[in-house]
Amino acid sequence: MTATTMTRRRALAGALGLGLAPALPAAEAEGAARTVRALTRPALKVARPTQAVLQAVALAGTRLVAVGERGLVIHSDDAGQRWTQARVPLSASLTALCFADAKRGWAVGNLGVVLQTDDGGATWVKRLDGSAGAALALQAAQGQPAQVDEAQRLVDEGPDKPLLAIAQRPDGALLAVGAYGLAFASRDGGTSWQPQMARLPNAEGLTYYGLAERRGEALLFGEQGLLLRSTGEAFAATPSPANASLFAAVAQREGPLLLMGLRGRVWRSAAPGDAWQLVQTPVDASLLGGTVLADGRVVVVGAAGQVLLSADGGQHFRPVALAQRFPFTGVVQAPDGALLLVGLRGLLRVTPAELTAALESGLPSSPRKPAA
Repeated sequence: MTATTMTRRRALAGALGLGLAPALPAAEAEGAARTVRALTRPALKVARPTQAVLQAVALAGTRLVAVGERGLVIHSDDAGQRWTQARVPLSASLTALCFADAKRGWAVGNLGVVLQTDDGGATWVKRLDGSAGAALALQAAQGQPAQVDEAQRLVDEGPDKPLLAIAQRPDGALLAVGAYGLAFASRDGGTSWQPQMARLPNAEGLTYYGLAERRGEALLFGEQGLLLRSTGEAFAATPSPANASLFAAVAQREGPLLLMGLRGRVWRSAAPGDAWQLVQTPVDASLLGGTVLADGRVVVVGAAGQVLLSADGGQHFRPVALAQRFPFTGVVQAPDGALLLVGLRGLLRVTPAELTAALESGLPSSPRKPAA
């Protein structure tokens, strides 16, 4: 491992709140003990889960499911007005989730964990962690000396391997990706996983932040503008519009796709294979999530509490001034049309009327009660 790679790993681990134990036996032992506890101790009951750190939110049929710190998973069956905490077998922080239908879903997070649910997010089981993933990588590398050394390093480093995104491909396969170029695939609904690091052109081990799919095209994106493209099963490097990190994407119904990243940057491609165009936005902080509303409008959220809305497929954006704001990491539209935003101070529910009022007046909407 190069010094540059180790420096990047330490920086990312710190940003994710993982920490890397200093080269002291006592500190290393304490860090190892914390890791074991996080992987074996069920998530603790949280008194106010909608005010805890939440990283992502998604729909499971008509149910809303959100994930966050220390294994927290909550779900709502009334469009986000009341929430119930799920049963989770570990307390590692969770970063992303996806659902195939109203029942089957998966979540990923720190320490390389992959969780699966078959009841719409009410209960979860662990399918993978960082140590198991490293062992799979070492097994797959046997007979290939160039890959064995890197796989052995993964084993030696222990389970501190953050996974940051998971998606189901059109053929039903699952792909989980994350820090340092980590990538694992499953073709049996998440029961078993296969390492994909050697199959992806990412020699520097740059971090993947997400996967976007649209008609006949898939894009893997991440650190330093990393962009890989696939029109079938294999991914290949493709020219990126950015030289800084790409954190999120929004794929729209008619083909336009948006990539978002540092300093409020948005790039738009109208159709698969089309060139990327830089979209001017009224913000200068990182954009971390977005969604397409039922009426086709696009909402984008960011690290400084920004909420941006586009009514023309992402060609122009205007700010939405909400009275309550905090660093947002994800957004989804509830079945009743409300916006559910999650982030570092929990969850915010914005009704269609509040969203319209904020857009029409250009002023903050009235204060609202937090979700129950």
